[in-house]
Amino acid sequence: MARGRQMSKERIKGGFHMSEFRGLKAALIASTCYWAVAAGAMAADFNIPDGELKTTLDAYMKQAGVTIMYPEDEMRGVESGGVQGQLSSDAALSRILRGTGFGMRRMPSGVIAVVRSQSSSEEVVMEPLQLAQGSPPPRASVETVTVTSSKLGGVDVQSVPIAITALSQEQLTATQTAGGPDLVKQVPNLTFSKTNFTGYNIQIRGIGTQAISVATDPAVAVAFNDTPFLRNHFFEQEFFDVSQVEVLRGPQGTLYGRNATAGVMNLVSAKPTDRYEAMASIDVGNYNNRRLEGMINIPVWDDKLGVRIAGEWTKRDGYSFNETTGKPIDGRDLWSGRVTIGLKPVDRLQIYAIWEHFQEDDDRIRSSKQLCKKDPGPTSVDGVDLTNNSIDRTWLSQGCLPTSLYSNDAFQTPNGQALPFVRAGEFLFENANGFMLNRIDPYASTTQSRDLRTIESSLDPTYRARNDTFELKADFELTPSLTLTSETGYNNDILRSTEDYNRFNTAPGIFPAIGQLTPNGIYCDPQLGCSDRIVGEDLSQEHAHQFSQEIRLASHFDGPLNFSVGANYLHYDTLEDYYVFYNLITAEVQNFNGPDFSPILGYSGAAPGDYSCGGNPVPHVSGLFDFSNLVGPVGKSVGLPTPFGCPVPFITPEGLPGTYIDPNPLTSLDGNGHNYFRSQNPYRLQSYAGFGEVYYQVLPDVKITGGVRWTDDRKSFDEIPSFAFLEGWGYSGVAL
Repeated sequence: MARGRQMSKERIKGGFHMSEFRGLKAALIASTCYWAVAAGAMAADFNIPDGELKTTLDAYMKQAGVTIMYPEDEMRGVESGGVQGQLSSDAALSRILRGTGFGMRRMPSGVIAVVRSQSSSEEVVMEPLQLAQGSPPPRASVETVTVTSSKLGGVDVQSVPIAITALSQEQLTATQTAGGPDLVKQVPNLTFSKTNFTGYNIQIRGIGTQAISVATDPAVAVAFNDTPFLRNHFFEQEFFDVSQVEVLRGPQGTLYGRNATAGVMNLVSAKPTDRYEAMASIDVGNYNNRRLEGMINIPVWDDKLGVRIAGEWTKRDGYSFNETTGKPIDGRDLWSGRVTIGLKPVDRLQIYAIWEHFQEDDDRIRSSKQLCKKDPGPTSVDGVDLTNNSIDRTWLSQGCLPTSLYSNDAFQTPNGQALPFVRAGEFLFENANGFMLNRIDPYASTTQSRDLRTIESSLDPTYRARNDTFELKADFELTPSLTLTSETGYNNDILRSTEDYNRFNTAPGIFPAIGQLTPNGIYCDPQLGCSDRIVGEDLSQEHAHQFSQEIRLASHFDGPLNFSVGANYLHYDTLEDYYVFYNLITAEVQNFNGPDFSPILGYSGAAPGDYSCGGNPVPHVSGLFDFSNLVGPVGKSVGLPTPFGCPVPFITPEGLPGTYIDPNPLTSLDGNGHNYFRSQNPYRLQSYAGFGEVYYQVLPDVKITGGVRWTDDRKSFDEIPSFAFLEGWGYSGVAL
């Protein structure tokens, strides 16, 4: 829910454009009406190649011998498929405007005006003028239709059965649709939500991807200039210098190289034009909001070579507030830049090379307020009174109880003693100085603030992301009716995000102020630092690479039959990690990692990264020192993932390897420690696909569409055990 309110705004634009449609004068008389209708009914031979919409309209006026009015500044970066063949002037103009978001309006005076559709789902349709003595010309009518689009270069509603909402840069700016999440206000049947593991879920018509798995394909594909990218930040960054943002609803597997069962969200960037242009925008608002956007277009050599450079920077304070640290959180500090080179060495070949960079470094949060009604545990079980039995009550507590989200008790904190490692340290684990932890509820507050944007967290979130996308697109006209398209894409994505795993404030005094482990009641964790309270933090990070190549052949015959066929190859390689750190878990592991350890004899803890028994770390062996051997001979397995130092003479003379504690800080983990939880997910994908559609116009209002798709996905994933407290060093995996 956006709370920022724009307070002032300055916008500067450069370029040559025609003002709005005013100044239509009475000099346009009835003779103009007659000749306009007559010209619209006569057939002519048109030969207008595809290109910028303004250029095609200028060529149309020369070949048709008519005058039209159009808003030049609104057509910046809009492409047209052109027109060829024997057609009436009205039919030729309709084909030029097909798929551009503009429509034709014939004024009562007979003058033709080209205007943008009044909304993303409207197209202006004009009825022909009727010449009747003494009767005024009919008024222009606006027909609401479902705009459609395909990879055929833009078609109207009757051509393919695909529903689409298309928004231009001007419409995005006018409606303050700044990024992907804001599209839910403009696109019907669309929902957008972030997930806890740095991903997001897009749903169209209720269909999306709820599964949390690195190998799960999204139901809604996200594409940049028609090229789908599995890992991207296109809908986290701000929209800037785009030609259109398109949302196609329904399955798209026979039109797009990567299969999409629910739909496609396609960002179409603005391309270089054959004229000098520049634009600059400065937005200032509350929450210290600042936004800069700029663009410059340079026609190096007419329409043969052009360069377009655009960028955007956004910075603001967060809308949420952390009462514990006294700082606003969930702010934004991000920027994007794009360089596009357009090359047209010959009339039949158009090439675009695009590089886009995105970078973010702020305190964006993945999840914020957590509601809870404290569960103290049952007071009795099967008639046995547990009122004064705190140990058994905490073992049976679930931490939180069900309650209404609107009740006062929904703003309490959990029963921290219900956490297994808290309960064990307070009631089970002893050393020479007594129990390892003081018996207190580690969560300080009895209630939370009822403001859903106010939290109590000992750690502020961090969010770092960097993405580079490269694209090379070439369109070659084999014949006036056949176009061969090549799309090459490469993507490199890096993300790292941390936030407080507790989500609630914690109380000091959990560690006893005695012994070697916690002198003065303070424990120093190698990842989380020194603290007198429980500290928990998670880390979600990924590094992904993608390469894709797609070839398509599309026809645009004047006859009833047309087709589009293509083939696609995609390689995707990623490593996604999710860590959970608790200083209390590290303390318990270190407490056990001593050569003289015994719950009875006392404590002699080994330092992080050391087993205190000399030699190199012992690699962890899956199935030897974990849950897989619950029963076995003494000396092979103790059956539980509990760490024992080496040697442990009362279990086995040679002892068991201790649990490796990663000694490195959070910013440079070696990833082999078992003092934290790590879900390691290496994943590789090789995909081959062929797809196509055939269209046959049976009647003027009836078209038959047939499509087919073949896909061969080869996925590989390494299954790696994910437990804290495992003995040994590192992980052993099994390739799947």
